[in-house]
Amino acid sequence: MKAGEGLLKKSAPERVRRAGARCGPALRRAGAAALALWLGACSLAPHRNPPLPALPAGWNDPVLDGATRPPAADWWRQFGDAELDRLVARALDANLDLALAAARVEEARALLAGARAELWPTLDAQADASRQRGAATTGSGQVRNLYSVAGVLGYELDLFGRLRSASDAARARLLESAYTAEAVRLTVVTDVVGAYLDLRSAERQLVITDATVSAREQALELERARLRLGAGTELTLRQAEAELASSRALAASLRDLVSRSGTALAVLTGATPKALIESAPPPGEFSTLALPGALPRVLPSELLQRRPDIRAAEAALRAADADIGTARAQWFPRISLTALIGSDALRVGDLFGGDAYNWSLGSSLVAPLLDFGRVKAQVRGAEARRQQAEILYRQTVQTAFAEVRDALTLLREAQAREQAQTDAVRALERALALAELQYRSGRGLYLDVLVAQRSLLSAQLDQTTAAHDARLAAATLFKALGGGWADASAAAAPG
Repeated sequence: MKAGEGLLKKSAPERVRRAGARCGPALRRAGAAALALWLGACSLAPHRNPPLPALPAGWNDPVLDGATRPPAADWWRQFGDAELDRLVARALDANLDLALAAARVEEARALLAGARAELWPTLDAQADASRQRGAATTGSGQVRNLYSVAGVLGYELDLFGRLRSASDAARARLLESAYTAEAVRLTVVTDVVGAYLDLRSAERQLVITDATVSAREQALELERARLRLGAGTELTLRQAEAELASSRALAASLRDLVSRSGTALAVLTGATPKALIESAPPPGEFSTLALPGALPRVLPSELLQRRPDIRAAEAALRAADADIGTARAQWFPRISLTALIGSDALRVGDLFGGDAYNWSLGSSLVAPLLDFGRVKAQVRGAEARRQQAEILYRQTVQTAFAEVRDALTLLREAQAREQAQTDAVRALERALALAELQYRSGRGLYLDVLVAQRSLLSAQLDQTTAAHDARLAAATLFKALGGGWADASAAAAPG
């Protein structure tokens, strides 16, 4: 039987006995004041570290061998594109997902402030005024006015850490929201990079296709002239017309893709598509985006500290532990102290006279006797939520290592594919030049030219796709490794 399951089967008196056994020696050595102070530090929350998964010794990937430095917070600048830098900066300022995450951090900060305030006494001002008539049978049948002012001081002795556990839970949730905001920021930046790469890739493919359309228009005019002179055939003319129509259809499809990519990027950056397109650099400059060469080297054990989503899951786990302490504390008594100092008088002018002053000290104890299992159900619910938080933590760690592995593989293969496509384009450009030369000299067929044109267009489009995939894989790897982000615990923790 697990320790958590055994605890659920214990009765409330047994919990009282165990808590007394833990705290008893200190209580016997202290006086009443020391007793209150010591018990205020008691907590019934479990103190368990997050489960440590079995980690590999290192990454066996050559892509990370030469990079030992951590990535910068502005890792996307390694692409060397000023327009991308501007768009990321705009997204960090205007993205609604980031604004929502920031608002949630502020909410968590306010909840923590409220939870901490519960640990301190309350001081209230109270003023009453009434007009009353007592019963004649008691000898006070006359009508009279009664005025009073008082200051009321209240304080709950946090004997079993209920308030302290609630404060710890609020603090952990503040850290969770701060790390979640960092994860959202990392996702937004990666999404902007991906959308920008999609746009530039589509623009580059459109430029290639438009150039092909222009070349095929010239080829069609040439075939018409050859047919008029009797040097060509109608079959060759119709083939040229079909190739031109096919190229125009592809160009129309790419123009639609450019428009949709621009719209997606506009949503991420908070700009309208019109403003985005008007301020963007001319199309066809996709090839100028440099592929980052100095990728970060991160050991598997470091990934647990670098990924903000893992840190957020860890903070949620600690908050669940504190919630258990809050729930368990409801089994034990609550002691509250009150103090009042004020004055009572029949006339307002007599309120501050010496005879009007009064004071009182008091205390109250509330202990559960019969709740029909309400507290037990709350404890079981808190422990079940803690189990859920641990499972989510394990899942987050699993997902993190899977994303790193996939990103490493994708980057390595995309780089190899880009190089292969670059070699193929060079070879096909030479093949097309030879086919056109042979056809114009009468020693070749027009079909050979068409095949060479189709192959070159396909290879150029594939080369652009491979270049896009390689750069997107680099961005995905940066995200999978945690990007470059500041320690949110230092930034988010209240002073």
